Parts: sequence; C-alpha cells; structure tokens
Amino acid sequence: MVHRVVTVGELTLDDIVVEGAGCDWQQPGGGALYSAIGALAWGARPAICATIGSDYPDRWLDRLQAAGVDITPVSRTPERSLGLWLLYEREGRRHQVEKASGSTFAALDAARCSWRSSVPDVVGVHVAPQTTAGQMSALEDVRAAGVVATQDLLIEPFIDAEPYRSGAAMRGARAFLPSQQEVGQLWRDIDPHALRGHLRESAGIEHLVIKRGAAGADVVLDDVVVRVPPAAETVVDPTGAGDAFCGGFLVGLIDTGDPVEAAVRGAVSAAVVVETRGALAAIEHAACTRVADRARRIRPLVSRG
Repeated sequence: MVHRVVTVGELTLDDIVVEGAGCDWQQPGGGALYSAIGALAWGARPAICATIGSDYPDRWLDRLQAAGVDITPVSRTPERSLGLWLLYEREGRRHQVEKASGSTFAALDAARCSWRSSVPDVVGVHVAPQTTAGQMSALEDVRAAGVVATQDLLIEPFIDAEPYRSGAAMRGARAFLPSQQEVGQLWRDIDPHALRGHLRESAGIEHLVIKRGAAGADVVLDDVVVRVPPAAETVVDPTGAGDAFCGGFLVGLIDTGDPVEAAVRGAVSAAVVVETRGALAAIEHAACTRVADRARRIRPLVSRG
C-alpha cells in the first residue's frame, strides 16, 4: 500500500564542512527534505510542508516533484531562505549555525502554512527539527487530523527547551526520536526506561527511539532496550541521516505498528542518505537501493540488551 505522509519542517540552503573530508557549498537540506527522502525510499508518497525564501532554486523543487515528492504545501516568502552552516567533527558530533545572511527558523516556522487543506488522505506526519513553537503548531494539526505522528527535535541555544522537558512540546506525537546527544542535553544521564515513562505520562508518547549515529538506534520497550544496528555499507556524508531515519521509521510504524521493525526501516533509510553525498543524489540512490533486501540483512543483527 502506498502511504501519503507529510514531513513538516525546513527546506534549507546548507554549507557543509566535514572534518578531514572536505566541504560542500549551497546544498539543499533541512529535516523536512531528508525525512521525506527516508519515506520515499520505502515507496511512500511524501509531501513537504515548509516555507522557503525567494532565493530557493526552482530547479531543486522541480527535482523533488519529478522524484514523487509533493511540494504543494511549500510556500514562499519574499525574504531569503534559511541558510545553515553544518559542521561535523571527526568523531561525529554536529554543530549547526544559522547564517546571518539568511532567514531564521523562527521567521519561517511562523510563516509556514498548514498542510491539512492541501494534501488529502494523509495517514502519517513527521514533525522534523524546528523551533519549539513550530513543533507545537505542527502537532496541533496532527491532533486535529488524528493521524500517526513521529517527532524529532532541535536543541540549540535559541530553542526553548523547557516545553520538551515538561512534555508540552510533544503532545500529539506517537513516537519520539531524539539523538543520544539531544537526550543528554535535555535530561543528562537519565535511564532510558525512566525517560520513556516520563514521556508517556507527560506527553502520551508510546514509542521512544534514541538514535546513536554509527552505533545504530535503541528502541526502548517496557522491559528491554533493543539495539538496531546501522545498515550503511559505507559512509560518504552523514548529513541528514537522522532525519531520513525518521522518515523510514514513520512508514514502518504505519505499516506494522512495531517500533523495532520501524527502526529497521529507519536504519535502511539512513543508509540510503549516508552512502552518497547530498540530498539530490540520495533521492537517486533511494530509487536504486533494494531496501527490503537491506532490511532482511540487518534484522538478524538486532539485539536485546
């Protein structure tokens, strides 16, 4: 079955610096883009809900449409697009900085339109990293539509973190998919089961999955933590891996209701992205990757700790 899903977040213009591996200038990026690619890899029909500036290239939007991504909910403002510096240290830690020459997360999130009137038959939504206010607004649409939702987040100095700690910023999401780094920034060294219990009580979160980069992802269940290994055969560029994981996870959760199987699909989607350089190349790689075969290969390596 082909699922209609929406990824809500940013379409950005990125300059990417990977320590020891070079630089890529003016690349299409953003959590909404990479999570859509992750869903596309599993045959979904993703739409992107985002706001872009007058300088965002039409040719990139044309490429997305040609690949099967619905850009109907993408709106333009007369301002500049959001530009980001993405800096990756050798051990994998990422730093993200808004460019002074571009717009801001806050301005674009405030200008973003709802997807509800423009995309019919939606069964799932991924709320990608953005401002706290942007995520809470996106989840209002999720609650009104009554669809399955997954959520990632962004922790930066300009982000109001308290609504995440209290659970107010996650109400409406079924699955919460932070990175290990983000968990540490918000809750320090909290036990995963304690965090899952807190999120279930405060926000109604059913599934907690902690992304651990090259170590894979941990699915926190009632009595065990299940480690899903990475699926990449080689890593060319880590940009967008976590976002693509979320897109694949969303489709897997809709298909099966099983967070472990959803994480397996997320791992394969992440592999599609990291095995090539750049979002547009990842779309082409997704089209020629036998994702079901890749998933079968890593399922026996899933471990319960």
